[in-house]
Amino acid sequence: MSDTYIFDNVNQYLEAARTIYSPSLYLGVGLQPYWMEAAAYVPMAADAPALSEEDTVALVNSCTTEEQRATLETEGVVDFIGDSPSGKYHAYIYKQEVGYLVIILMLNVDSFLKQGIDAKCSDLHLPASCPPSWRRFGNLEPMWEGAPKLTKEDAEALVDSFLTEKEWERLKEKGDVDFAYQNPNGRYRSSVVDQRLGYSMAFRIINSKLLTMQDINLPEEYVVPLTRFTNGLILVTGSVGSGKSTTLASIIDFINKDRHDHIITLEDPIEAIFEPIGCQVNQREVHKHTESFGRALRGALRQDPDVIMVGEMRNLETISLALSAAETGHLVLGTLHTGSAARTIDRVLDAFPVDEREHIRIMVSESLRGVISQQLVPRKDGTGRVMALEMLVNTSAIANCIREGKTFMIPGLIQTGKAQGMRLMDDSLQELYLKGIISAEECTTRATDKTMMDKFLKDHPEPAAPAAQ
Repeated sequence: MSDTYIFDNVNQYLEAARTIYSPSLYLGVGLQPYWMEAAAYVPMAADAPALSEEDTVALVNSCTTEEQRATLETEGVVDFIGDSPSGKYHAYIYKQEVGYLVIILMLNVDSFLKQGIDAKCSDLHLPASCPPSWRRFGNLEPMWEGAPKLTKEDAEALVDSFLTEKEWERLKEKGDVDFAYQNPNGRYRSSVVDQRLGYSMAFRIINSKLLTMQDINLPEEYVVPLTRFTNGLILVTGSVGSGKSTTLASIIDFINKDRHDHIITLEDPIEAIFEPIGCQVNQREVHKHTESFGRALRGALRQDPDVIMVGEMRNLETISLALSAAETGHLVLGTLHTGSAARTIDRVLDAFPVDEREHIRIMVSESLRGVISQQLVPRKDGTGRVMALEMLVNTSAIANCIREGKTFMIPGLIQTGKAQGMRLMDDSLQELYLKGIISAEECTTRATDKTMMDKFLKDHPEPAAPAAQ
């Protein structure tokens, strides 16, 4: 391959881009050959010469038909999906006063995912009729300025670049498919749905490094005692994208090192990979190893487990089985999409028919060990996000409130239970604000009690930005 990156054939550029997982090429007269790397267009080689008119003519001739060249001459622009030994691509070719401008979009999912990893994104979105986008530090934005909208055909080619035959069948039969995808650069929680405008893909980038409780600032002195119970229920709650899976993984990782037991994880899909250390670890994926969380939980109870992790307690059957497992000598860890500890208790109870709730309140009051409710808040300096959390530890007073159906009293008990490690979400937000980590605006928008938060912020004004020199 030439060190100058001046080629007379588009396939050679596609092969070069494939080697570094670049999703886009920019080739124009008077410019060095550019490609997308680390979320920016950069020259393919620092010392590469500029492309000449003859170079761009040769490139166009190498990838177009006579009919396409005729369209280019009459209309000044042509675009098409091409196939090459390096995979499918979408070419956009523009006629200039001198020569041509050739912009190429690689139709391979791995190329986009690599950019997401390099830019430290949490999610990647590839939807038909929208430009490729990612969620970076909590904000959804196009991957690069001027990124073209993906056509329906682009989206289908991207889906085809990474789905197996079995997953294609599920997508066509049900209209959506969720699974864990892995390539040489990492693992991803993947979702593909069929929608009005074509296929839409979303990827959650899974951190290949297992983060410890210390890494994510979990209060170890209060969380570790919860992990040493031989039975009971620990719930990690929050909205989608609030870091619940990362928190659960850090707790399971600690248990794996701290105990000598049997851990079974039930996930949809499997995200973090646990290698057995002190414990025997079995990981099962819903839709791949089992048909549902309920069925997987029933199967798990026959495997003599000590610790069971339930990726999502999404319905009555799963919640009921998790509670039964917690009551019968297993430590169960699960997640719910609730925003506070008190609402978590209500969500569990409300899942059951009214005539069963008195019995369920007793079960929950006896089996619950703790609730960690969390959200990820953008840092004030724009360098990432930080976790704010609310924590409930089941004391005799909390258990009594649950039994008597007085969950409205739980926030007050959390407020007075700081010695046991309890804290309210608003307290966590205020602490991060006082340390200068998050802004006043984030405190206000995320607060549970906005009136009290406004009073707090009035008493603690945010320091003014330094004056420009």
